[in-house]
Amino acid sequence: MSSDNSSWNRFARLKVSSKDVNKRLRKIEKGSLRHAHKFVTSRLDRLSNVRRRVSVWIILVLVMIGASAVQWHISRNSFTTMAYTSGGSYSEGVLGPLENLNPIFAKTNAEKSAAKLLFSSLYRYDSTGNIKADMADSISVNDKEAEYTVKLKKGLKWSDGQDLTADDVIFTLRLLANPEVGAEISGWKSIKFEKVSDDSVKFILPSSYSPFVHALTFPIVPKHILKDVKPSNLREHDFNKSPISSGPFAFRLLQNVTSDGSKKVLYLQSNSNYYGSTPKLERFQLYAYPTQDDIAKSLRTREITGTPELIYNDQSAEVKSMYAAEAHSLNNGVYALFNNNSQFLRSKAVRQALSLSVDTFKMRQSLSLSTEELSGPTLNKFLGKSSNSSSYDVKKAKSLLDAEGWKSVNNVRQKEMIS
Repeated sequence: MSSDNSSWNRFARLKVSSKDVNKRLRKIEKGSLRHAHKFVTSRLDRLSNVRRRVSVWIILVLVMIGASAVQWHISRNSFTTMAYTSGGSYSEGVLGPLENLNPIFAKTNAEKSAAKLLFSSLYRYDSTGNIKADMADSISVNDKEAEYTVKLKKGLKWSDGQDLTADDVIFTLRLLANPEVGAEISGWKSIKFEKVSDDSVKFILPSSYSPFVHALTFPIVPKHILKDVKPSNLREHDFNKSPISSGPFAFRLLQNVTSDGSKKVLYLQSNSNYYGSTPKLERFQLYAYPTQDDIAKSLRTREITGTPELIYNDQSAEVKSMYAAEAHSLNNGVYALFNNNSQFLRSKAVRQALSLSVDTFKMRQSLSLSTEELSGPTLNKFLGKSSNSSSYDVKKAKSLLDAEGWKSVNNVRQKEMIS
């Protein structure tokens, strides 16, 4: 207690004038200003130089990045390629009804589409309409071209894991030939068939028929599922609603969307037992609609991804902006055949004039999808060159008709016919 009092007494006796305090404060202020000038103000010029250099470097880096981006954009097509990848889902709209999933009873577009997705056949048509082997490994024909022996690929299986053999092929053929079944596929009553081995079937025709391979596109159904079903009861079997398949996809679910069943959705999944390896698509939905208007509406709402049922050019601008059309040439055509027995068409010159007066190119251009020229009963590619076609020439057509006595009266060709 005494020590603290003595310290305070000494402090109280100190004489500190305001002049001395101000002097010391000015001294401290001058020292602070010198310090600020030395370490801050004097370096501002250097900071400005550094800032300019940094800005130049930033601009240079940005220019290099921009140049690299432009170069990548220009040259990316040369170094990149489109490749398919596994997975994903596709939804397609088709015209129904979709009542039966047994392929031998397929009648509507929806049922036929389901049959192609679910079931394989000995031969099938590819996307261009050419026929190619499906489950068939090879085919041999005898000298008279009346016997065809088809050998199946090895390791064929149904979606439930059971082996697919020649027994399934023979079983299917017997169903197609049986009138009690009432299959939609006909023409097998006059053809004989027999099992050669577990993987071979022989077809015996009444006479030579070179296009017979096209008849081998019928779908094959499983014997181990349907062998005990009476032919007359086949349409009512559960297989028709929940089938075992052999195609690229397997059955998952058939859903009624509307109360009356007019709209249905068939849910499919990739078939891991498919001989052609597992499909790239993981899921496939087939929407069956009662009308084309329903399909167009589903396109606008993006319920489906695509459809083969509508003409692209007939759709609204809204639908066209959302989708694109893709065309595939098929091995078929539309023909106009002249009746040579008609008294008006017996003359070759008249038939030529009629051909010359039709602008087939303009007609093809007006179609929704592009089509190749077809002039004759044989496809051009089978001949190795274009067949001799008559080009559009109205002037020549008129001269041919004039020479045949067909006079123009009020823009109508007339001729007095002799009976």
